[in-house]
Parts: sequence; structure tokens; C-alpha cells
Amino acid sequence: MEILIVAILISSISIYGAITLKRFYFMLGYFLFSLLAITSFIPTFSEDPYQALTSLALFLVSAILSFPAKKNIADYNINNEAAPLVKSFVMRTLFSLSAINFIAIFLVKYDTNMPEGMTESMRAYPMIMHSVLGILPIVVLVRMSKKKIGS
Repeated sequence: MEILIVAILISSISIYGAITLKRFYFMLGYFLFSLLAITSFIPTFSEDPYQALTSLALFLVSAILSFPAKKNIADYNINNEAAPLVKSFVMRTLFSLSAINFIAIFLVKYDTNMPEGMTESMRAYPMIMHSVLGILPIVVLVRMSKKKIGS
């Protein structure tokens, strides 16, 4: 149960970042959530190594993608020639974070080794959190598409 509370607090960091369009907080929440997921899968490695490896790989990629930077993209002077490249990179990163979390919904649904203290009926909570974390990058992408880079 404690891991669920920590996960909700960490997710709220990303939600705050999405609301304020502050990249650092948005990515920090995803990064911390990935680290939390990685540490929660390590103890289950001996029980179900294939699912543990799949989950570890998925969240390791998420941690790498979401490693936070201090500055927002809009804080940089981006010339017109580089803007499409930056937009493409941002889109790929956000869609990757969405895909990872949508896949994680099914990992939670079919996980045979839930963390200690998580009952079968509590399985819906992490699935909802992964749904929110899957939708959040799409919301940010839509909000950013309405803003001009550099403004």
C-alpha cells in the first residue's frame, strides 16, 4: 500500500509539470516513477523472470527518456531550421512515454507477483495511474502544439 501512495505523489509531480508546461517537473515525475517501478520489480525477478525482465527493460527505457533537464525547450534560442527537428524529438519522446505506460497497464493486469501489500482488488489503482501517465504526454503534446517554440 505504501508503494501506491508514493507512486501517486510522484505522479502528481508530472501532473503539475503538465499543467504548468514545465518540462523539468513533467520529466522528473516520469523519471522518479520509472525508478520506483524498477525497484519494485527487482524482488520479483526469481518468481517470474520473463515478466520482471520485460518490466525492467520497459521502465529503464522510460527512465532514460525522461531524465530531467533544468531548462524548458522554450528557454533555448532555436533557429527556424532546427525547430522541426526539436518538435520531432519532443513528439517521439512523448509518444514513447505514452506507449510505455499503456503497455504497463497490461503488465499490471497480468502480473502474477504484485508488490507486498497489494491485494487483487487494488490492481485497478496502478492501472489507473498508468492510464493517467499514458494520457498525460498526449495532453502536453496538444497543449504544446498550440504554443510556438521560443514564445
